[in-house]
Amino acid sequence: MKFPINSIKSYFAAVGLFAHILIIFLGYSVYNQVSNQAEALPETLQRIGHTIKKDYPTVAIAGDTLLNASETLTTNNYFWREFDSSNWPTVGPNFSTAYADLPSVSRSIIVDNEQDIIKAINTAQPGMEIVIKNGDYYLEQKRINSSLAYPTANNPVIVRAETAGKVNLELSTLEGLFINRPNWIITGLRFIGNCQPHCEHAMHIVGHADNLQITHNEFVDFNAAIKVNGVNNNYPDFGKVSHNYFYFTEPSESSSSVTPINLDSGNSWVLNNNIIRDFIKLGGNQVSYGAFIKGGSNNGVIENNLIVCNSTSNDYGGYQVGVSLGGGGMKRATRRDKSNFETNLSVVRNNIMMHCNDVGVYINQGKDSIVNNNILYNTSGIDVRFRQSTALVTNNILSGSIRERDKGVAEQFNNTVLRKDFWGGGEKLDGWFKAPSVGDFTPTKALTRTETPYPFLTTSESTGKTPLHDFCGNPVLNGDTFMGAFKEAISCFEP
Repeated sequence: MKFPINSIKSYFAAVGLFAHILIIFLGYSVYNQVSNQAEALPETLQRIGHTIKKDYPTVAIAGDTLLNASETLTTNNYFWREFDSSNWPTVGPNFSTAYADLPSVSRSIIVDNEQDIIKAINTAQPGMEIVIKNGDYYLEQKRINSSLAYPTANNPVIVRAETAGKVNLELSTLEGLFINRPNWIITGLRFIGNCQPHCEHAMHIVGHADNLQITHNEFVDFNAAIKVNGVNNNYPDFGKVSHNYFYFTEPSESSSSVTPINLDSGNSWVLNNNIIRDFIKLGGNQVSYGAFIKGGSNNGVIENNLIVCNSTSNDYGGYQVGVSLGGGGMKRATRRDKSNFETNLSVVRNNIMMHCNDVGVYINQGKDSIVNNNILYNTSGIDVRFRQSTALVTNNILSGSIRERDKGVAEQFNNTVLRKDFWGGGEKLDGWFKAPSVGDFTPTKALTRTETPYPFLTTSESTGKTPLHDFCGNPVLNGDTFMGAFKEAISCFEP
């Protein structure tokens, strides 16, 4: 390996005493990372270089020099081909079967223009199905309110495309559907944000919107496509966000929260089998998340999702986190029941997360959390942070490390943790799977079986009433012992 002598020479020639003092000041944090190989040397140089450029622009040349040195040393780990969602048949929308399990309705209306779409949603009654004719629609109303009626589980309101995937709803305002009533089902639609810098929400779920189902949709260019929160001490519970596809066509310049699934204070939500990618934030604090649950939530589940923080070869800087219990955190006074935790009894399991320049899983004041059977590729690992955070971390396969920070406690069993190559940052997981850098995790050798069983199946899951499946669709049974996101990978990583 050729050491970047020219870069080092230009660094010392161009940077003055102040810059050296600054770098020494920052060096303590570097030492903590490098000394125990929690991150590779190129990543350390990259992180410090971006920090200097962002916070100390007068000596930005020092940051540029460190970034150049990092690039010279780096063994490239990036998504090197165009992203194609069809390569993962068990996650994302399945438009051919999207409507197979929809409940029957007592009335169906067909709408084919923007005014009728808005009117139908404003006035929908229990047991009604709103069918939007195939085509493109431009919705410029500030928000589209759900009707004031109260649908029931047996008489829901369904909003769907005539043919799943063939309706584009383009929004040019900060938020789209505003749902404050229970038992709505939104399925088969493509929501496209057309705002500068980006639209905020495709759907804003609040208050009384229990038992909401958002399935088999696409969401393009929304900072927080799905936003959930309470209103007047009423909180939407028991929601499901399943088999959707969230992505950005370009990084967000917004200072707002960039988190495609942004769930505050709702209990017993399930986020499963979604694809979430390219949620890169260049404005504000530059921190973004694929999905998080926070705000005093209980019993949340994040499972069987494919999270790709960056599917390009560009280094955008900032901080991209796969998923989080806690996210950026909320003040206690604004959490549900003023709880002293962000989440309680929540689970992150069977997910694949990749190409995140920060951690794949972040537990921030997450009480009694479970993080099990995930695969984390080209991330810095798992963080369990703050004294409220207690987590069982088991049966995961990951690069990077598992860290306890600020008095967080991680009880660790049977994880396979492969640190990156220190000098170049190369992924030691590359030899385990067929092409993990582009998301093909077909094993190239038999994965290690563990004596630690899959943890804590609920009674409903273990009896088959609501069966649990792994990332590849295999049923997970009591007593199963396996590491990573799936038991078997047959037909899991190909169209």
